[in-house]
Amino acid sequence: MSEITTTIDTIFTLQMPYCENLDIRRTVFQGGDGPRVAVVAGIHGDELEGLYVCHRLAAWLERYTSEVPGALRGRVELYPALNTLGLDTLTRSLPVFDTDLNRNFPGSPGGDVPHRISNGIMESLAGAELVIDIHASNIFLREIPQVRINQDFAGHLVPLAEKLNLDLIWLHGAVTVLESTIAHSLNSRGVPCLVVEMGVGMRVTPEYCEQLVIGILTVWKELGVIAPEIPLPPLVHHPLIADDSNVHFLNAQTSGMFIPSTAHWTDVHKGELLGTIVSPHHGQILSQVRSPVDGVLFTLREYPIVYEGSLMARIMAKKPRRK
Repeated sequence: MSEITTTIDTIFTLQMPYCENLDIRRTVFQGGDGPRVAVVAGIHGDELEGLYVCHRLAAWLERYTSEVPGALRGRVELYPALNTLGLDTLTRSLPVFDTDLNRNFPGSPGGDVPHRISNGIMESLAGAELVIDIHASNIFLREIPQVRINQDFAGHLVPLAEKLNLDLIWLHGAVTVLESTIAHSLNSRGVPCLVVEMGVGMRVTPEYCEQLVIGILTVWKELGVIAPEIPLPPLVHHPLIADDSNVHFLNAQTSGMFIPSTAHWTDVHKGELLGTIVSPHHGQILSQVRSPVDGVLFTLREYPIVYEGSLMARIMAKKPRRK
């Protein structure tokens, strides 16, 4: 029986101008010679949900690898902070360079700093059996736990996503997917990568994180990363399937303050009032936000101040729109 080791190592380092280093680290749990899997988070500095998921996975691994011999049959890598500078400053982009790190993949070893970081991350993840890329929403919207998949890779990713214990699988058409993201770059190179989005920016939603942890452990168990005799809670969330044909975007018709009148992740009916946009200066209701279809409300505005055109909600129609 293989001895289990736990290490924290640096996968990328860059000398900074003032005698400091930018380091990206991972925690590695090494058991047997089974599959190698990874969880990455913190690619945007205002997304904290994935950091807590990494903590909960590390806590589970530390417990079972110490109490149950042979519990870990493969290798688990946790990358909680890909954008360390952004997390330190609560900045979504990569500070100083003012760029979205998740728009610089696959990167290059001889490029500018964002491309060097991206290249280092890609090299570190090469050969993994599965990578789970965890995102939160921004500070403006709250998302139910979901997996987002490019339809080009749906054939082998959807069966894995269905076991992640999440509420929704959103299949995106190729034209809506940015090829410069870490997920697209990994999938294009034959490394399966699932993108999870949940919660709201600059916050942690513990119940969402626990829900995802159960799903990740379940997938790892099926892949043979953890031993089949290890007990896990049952999957209680079974995802709905959305795609570009049945997702409706609701945008603000005017500027003002949005006051929701319905709960997130509920069934809604065509014409149902979802909220109002009001004026902070007087008692007038400036606009009513109503559902255009019968469906499920899976995205809802969290930050109340809106401008004309701001995204208010997303609804998955119960039946696809006819073309």
